[in-house]
Amino acid sequence: MKLGRISAVAAVAAATLIGSAASPAMAAAAWTRTADYERWTGFNALERGQGVATDGTYFYYAGPGGMVKATAANDSEAASSIAPIPWELSGTYGSDHIGDVEYYGGYVIAPLEDGGKNYQHPLLALYDASDLSYTGRYLQLPLAQMPGGVPWVAVDAAAGLVYTSPWDHDAARGTDKLVAYRLDDLLNLPSGSTLPVARTVTLSQPLSRIQGAAMWQGRLYASVDDKAKSVYSVDPASGQVAYEFHQDVEPGDEVQGIAAWDFGPSGGQLHIVNVGSGWKSIFLYLQHYTRAG
Repeated sequence: MKLGRISAVAAVAAATLIGSAASPAMAAAAWTRTADYERWTGFNALERGQGVATDGTYFYYAGPGGMVKATAANDSEAASSIAPIPWELSGTYGSDHIGDVEYYGGYVIAPLEDGGKNYQHPLLALYDASDLSYTGRYLQLPLAQMPGGVPWVAVDAAAGLVYTSPWDHDAARGTDKLVAYRLDDLLNLPSGSTLPVARTVTLSQPLSRIQGAAMWQGRLYASVDDKAKSVYSVDPASGQVAYEFHQDVEPGDEVQGIAAWDFGPSGGQLHIVNVGSGWKSIFLYLQHYTRAG
């Protein structure tokens, strides 16, 4: 959730990480961190330290210091916004934090929360992906479903759904559900409306501290800031949870948002922002993980 400081992830060699299947129908897969990664420091890290999304050409980042659009190929900055939360939302709702963002149909979809007002106004706001300008469009999420803020958002385009999950500040208890909304409602209901819940999905096991999630090949992949710094996958139809791998970070580091796009074996399919601890607090990394099998 909140990023109090930017920290580093040690630059270590890629390790092979073995995933487990959610059901007999799923083949076991081996995940490996690729050799390439991105690293930032200073204000560049602050702009990227919370969430990440991609359209296959650009990565879209959000952090305590703003939002950035940069090429996936060489991290060339194409657009940025220093203060992306407009007064319309910060003044009315106290919105002060952007979580793990999503890209869909020319929009960057940003989950906004109001930590200073005890998480009473979870919102989804739409930004123009071309220049990261606020479109003037936002939707409220039902507080009864999202009592602890909205740390991430993910789009399931094939199903026409948008997913979030509640954040439980009791880390030991975690969350046991996904909340699904209709993508059409997000795009077409009057701005400021409360999104009606399409359905909720009970997870087969609770997950604590889901910092980000993204759809890939019909499953929702979640970056979880637990002790093991895990990635889990979830079948969004049944709620069946499967452990996939632990991230190649140090124990005190904090894992954040996740994006999914197949850039091939050398570029990976899952792309995860993580921040560090201790003396490495000036650095931020984007790591890439590729799957074999």
